[in-house]
Amino acid sequence: MQETAMTLVCQYRELFVHRSDQYAVQQRDGSYICMPEPLTYELLIGHLMGRWTLGTYLLDEQSRCSFAVFDADSEGGLGVLVQVARRLATDGVWSLLEASRRGGHLWVHLAEPTSARLVRAWLLPYAVDYGLELYPKQDMLAPGGSGSLIRLPLGVHRRSRGWYPFLEQVEGGVLLPVGQTPEACCAWAVEHIQRVVVPQWVGEQVQQDDELSESVALVPAGDTGLLVAGSSCGSGGIRAWCRSQDIREVIGRYVVLDRHGRGSCPFKEHHAHGDRHPSLQVFAGVDPHWYCYTWGRAGNVFDFLCLYHGLTSQEGWRWLKQGRLV
Repeated sequence: MQETAMTLVCQYRELFVHRSDQYAVQQRDGSYICMPEPLTYELLIGHLMGRWTLGTYLLDEQSRCSFAVFDADSEGGLGVLVQVARRLATDGVWSLLEASRRGGHLWVHLAEPTSARLVRAWLLPYAVDYGLELYPKQDMLAPGGSGSLIRLPLGVHRRSRGWYPFLEQVEGGVLLPVGQTPEACCAWAVEHIQRVVVPQWVGEQVQQDDELSESVALVPAGDTGLLVAGSSCGSGGIRAWCRSQDIREVIGRYVVLDRHGRGSCPFKEHHAHGDRHPSLQVFAGVDPHWYCYTWGRAGNVFDFLCLYHGLTSQEGWRWLKQGRLV
């Protein structure tokens, strides 16, 4: 892209940037460095022209987002995203398919900034059904945190040194680029993107969950390892469930561990410098827990599973009751 019309850049920013007070710069190894400064139009032009590659943070300080993204980071991921797009379309939700280095992204644009909790309550079941990651990955922004980060579309991926277009499915199920240049793809997106509203029933369901979590506690259900409704145990039920599990066996289903319980941490977004060493260690014994030496974060098996699946603790215990968490 030799020249970029300012009008098109403004439209691009409106579609793909929610938080503009900070951004991230992708490094050659694919990792990102956070830049706590305004994201300017000049920076976006440089991104679209391939001079550098930027990432954007999905959540603002009120924990709202203007879009959500399904991420399929594996071979065959585009095919899975096409299935999700079809299902969303059946439910009246328009989505934008983007190719990536491995797999792709599926964008859902919102009519207005919306609570991430509502967005996740609505879209997370789709992600779970198809084994995908959903961004934003948290309901609320942690104090002083930046939240979920995703690469801005149409820029050059620093690791593969290629750019990836938006795609549309034509007759026969063939996926074709909507344009041959970043500028053409951007113009197509501006013309075709349809924003959606989170259905009213989602807010009603979240409210019911809040009321339920206040009145229902969790206790062990015999020897099954699952949790059921109780009246007084509270978080002790989760601790009891954790003690009933073999932490190395459970985490070993998601991470390849050596005989010392060491493996590669699956939460790479927290590794600021792209560290790929086996920084995760799982400890058994009287105090079973896991610890990531790079991230400086520890937790029990329940914490690990909630982080891995992108669940809140409330969603996690609901999965436990349904036998879906392990």
